[in-house]
Amino acid sequence: MQKREVVKLSIDERKVPYVPWACGFTVEAADKLRKHFAEKDLEQVLDNHIIGLGNETGFFTSLGNNRFRDVFGVVWDRTIDKDIGNVEGCLLPEPTVEGYEFPNPLDQRFFDDIPGKLSCCEDCFRVF
Repeated sequence: MQKREVVKLSIDERKVPYVPWACGFTVEAADKLRKHFAEKDLEQVLDNHIIGLGNETGFFTSLGNNRFRDVFGVVWDRTIDKDIGNVEGCLLPEPTVEGYEFPNPLDQRFFDDIPGKLSCCEDCFRVF
């Protein structure tokens, strides 16, 4: 039985042969795991049942000093929290989006890594 079939059974609240899993880790924990497994690809080591397509956290432009701007224009300070960071400032000072330009949901960056992910996890349940 393929992994995606086990996930579908679980979603449908049907009997499964085992509990499907999808483990993800913080930057620090993932680095420790890569070191422990001699730099092997964590996707192969973890053998997750669910694969996230597209970029899970979005795209960021480095501004230096552990600060990053996301596609919405929000600046994140990752000095303390290396994964998410803390929001710096206020992008919308008033409760309106008038004049704000949302990112293009069809931007090719959101789709670029999909072929590579599919080739290594053909039997995984896919989430975008």
